[in-house]
Amino acid sequence: MMAASIAVVLLLTLQLLHPTNSFSTITMTSSPSPPLALNLKCKVKPTHRTKFLTAIQANQQSTRLNEPNNLQFVIGQDTEDENTFYFHEEFVNCEAFQLHMETEHFKVYSAFVTDEEPFEEPPVICLYNLREENDDVVTKKRGVHRESFGLNVNLYPKASVRDDFLKVISGNKQGTDTIEELALQYTYGESTTIDGISEGSANTFHFHEQYTGKDHGKEGFNVHASMPHFAAWEEFVQTDPFEKDPEVFFFKIIED
Repeated sequence: MMAASIAVVLLLTLQLLHPTNSFSTITMTSSPSPPLALNLKCKVKPTHRTKFLTAIQANQQSTRLNEPNNLQFVIGQDTEDENTFYFHEEFVNCEAFQLHMETEHFKVYSAFVTDEEPFEEPPVICLYNLREENDDVVTKKRGVHRESFGLNVNLYPKASVRDDFLKVISGNKQGTDTIEELALQYTYGESTTIDGISEGSANTFHFHEQYTGKDHGKEGFNVHASMPHFAAWEEFVQTDPFEKDPEVFFFKIIED
């Protein structure tokens, strides 16, 4: 996850970097692309918090209602800092994401960001293609869950342990999806290149997870952390498998 739909902030960032480009002409690959996910982190000025939430939630609701190829749009507030927000969006493919940036509600939100300058620092955006999701997940809109606990994660495994990393992650995902009653979502994928938008990074993986239960869903995450498949992950982590430290961000899902 929201002051900026991932797409909105991305477009604005690109406009700053390439002010003469027309992003309505971004080129995508000719062949159908896999489902695309986006994670975003942004820190909002305290004086702009209310306006920001109003603007991003309007964009969120219009995206959900009017874009059939948008699968998910989540906004979350950091568990410790009320002015830091996280987003997670999913589209059926890159083309659907491009169409999202051409909608009227996107343009309205984009104008808000341009006029109000709500961010204390540049947002951090991650784009990735979903892995190990079944057809129902990548062709139907995901459910909306209130009072849930979320996390976005960035992992950077060494190339030499890539296969072992993916094996452990696959086991963690399968266990989470099939055994944990309080787990709502375990989504991950590898950083991807989108022509004209983003340069992907090999062996960089991004995650979005959601849990339900007591304490705004924190109960579900605690159960997840006690599972055998999570223990296998923790054992793998002890082998020094990363190029740089993992980044884990916890938040509470915001839903009216």
